[in-house]
Amino acid sequence: MKLIILCSVCLFSCNRISDAGITNKKIAPAKKYQIVSAKQQDEKSWPYFLQHLPIIDAPILDYRGDPVPYQQKHTAIINYDVGTKDLQQCADALMRLRAEYLFQQQRYHEIGFHFVNGLLYKWDQYCDGIKVVSSGNDIKLIKASPSPYTHKSLRSYLDVVYNYASTISLAKELKKTNEFAAGTVVIHPGSPGHCFIIIDEATDGDGEKVFKLAEGYSPAQSIYVLSNLSEPEINPWYHLHTGTITTSSCKFIDYELKSFE
Repeated sequence: MKLIILCSVCLFSCNRISDAGITNKKIAPAKKYQIVSAKQQDEKSWPYFLQHLPIIDAPILDYRGDPVPYQQKHTAIINYDVGTKDLQQCADALMRLRAEYLFQQQRYHEIGFHFVNGLLYKWDQYCDGIKVVSSGNDIKLIKASPSPYTHKSLRSYLDVVYNYASTISLAKELKKTNEFAAGTVVIHPGSPGHCFIIIDEATDGDGEKVFKLAEGYSPAQSIYVLSNLSEPEINPWYHLHTGTITTSSCKFIDYELKSFE
């Protein structure tokens, strides 16, 4: 296993980074690090959607509505509900963002995700009344009452997906990419695994690209914009290069670069 989670409340081996003097408030970049806006995107594009997510200043809450102990890892919350069960974790958060984008674009028939067992389960099936039930150590599909194409129905469908998908299935269904850009997913598939997505890109004062990152976490909690504790002068932006990537919650040594498109 080459993934080191740094959060103090995770369920596997971890080392908490020092958070002395750091808050969850956004830190203004130093003058020499003036950030130049990212290139303009088509308003219907996936990068544009990610660059214009509903961001609020709020604490990270878990699925019970309680603040998580380690708040220093974020600068803002992406204002989508967490749900009331321990379901919407790291890979699930990225699937949630993708589903919300396709729903906004009314591309309903493109919403679908693979389970760890390889099954592709689409929202169309859910709305047609094809539901998933556990059957011993396996699952089966049964015919039930149909559901409308509403956002409430989408949320119920996603809770089903979260039960049977993971970083393993998500990594398999995403496309390979070789670049860091808005929409790129950095993922370490495994049990446990972890991932984040680049939601914005810009240029620093030296003409080098910088990136804004978002992720979900376990236990299920708010989707949030990551803070950059290593480079507070450009927080919440990150310089990203091939090789080890250290965020405020995780150290990625062995990972894949993937994309939904």
